Amino acid sequence: MLRRDFIMVQIEELGKIIAQLIAQRNNNAARHIPVQIQTVYDSLKLDKEFLLTAAPQDIRNFLDQEDSGGTLRMEIAIKGLIEESFYVEPAERKKLLLRAKELLEYLQATDHTFSFERINQLNEIEEWLHEI
Repeated sequence: MLRRDFIMVQIEELGKIIAQLIAQRNNNAARHIPVQIQTVYDSLKLDKEFLLTAAPQDIRNFLDQEDSGGTLRMEIAIKGLIEESFYVEPAERKKLLLRAKELLEYLQATDHTFSFERINQLNEIEEWLHEI
């Protein structure tokens, strides 16, 4: 029980960082973004290259660790990719958004919980891709 509570606190903290990233994007306070995105990746014990190249199932298995929290961690990692896409060149942005879309579609297809948030994110990604 204590371990599960600790994990939920960690996931909550990562969620707060993602919320800060989104707020900074909307306020154009970009100078802290790379550090915060790296903090998300470091907290998840992965890097962007792994997210971009590994099979979705491998990413989820890696993030499951000992507590089966891989789905939540994967959603946070995807949000990191999405936020990072706002601060890179258009070609790199497209690559990050396409990968985020692929990973979200994987979660939507394999997770037993239906998520309107994922559907909304997928729709937003489609809009952003059309803008590129």
